[in-house]
Amino acid sequence: MSYALHITRTEDWTQAATAPITKPDVDVLIAADPELGWSTTDHLDMKDETGAITRYYMITWRGKSFCWWNRNEIECSSPDDAQISKLVQMARALNAHAVGDDGELYPLEPTPASSSATAAKPAAPPMSLGKRLLLAFLLGCVLLALKLLIFGK
Repeated sequence: MSYALHITRTEDWTQAATAPITKPDVDVLIAADPELGWSTTDHLDMKDETGAITRYYMITWRGKSFCWWNRNEIECSSPDDAQISKLVQMARALNAHAVGDDGELYPLEPTPASSSATAAKPAAPPMSLGKRLLLAFLLGCVLLALKLLIFGK
């Protein structure tokens, strides 16, 4: 399962519809940033609550598709560090927030050590409770296997 970063005008990305980022907002952002564009080939087809399917074209950065506008937000799946920095920069330009799947907010203000063109790299996103429980279970399994190997039944 991939991890997504959302650009929304709400601090809770699941509430993005209450203060949507509109397609005209994204059009203005893309027009103001020569590194961004709309893909003419890459897209996602998504079904809404009524069952209607809408095609959402990807947003390109430096000529490569990396995120998409989806009804009320911009979303990027499994962004790398450079993409995270660009998404934070985009959020700043949209007067919005960069929010991870688990609700962590990425800082929009650059740190003194970073350049004015890129945002500071945020700390690793906090691990969800489900992931922590799974890791604890797996660690227990490994420890039990070691005990059985060393001491037998």
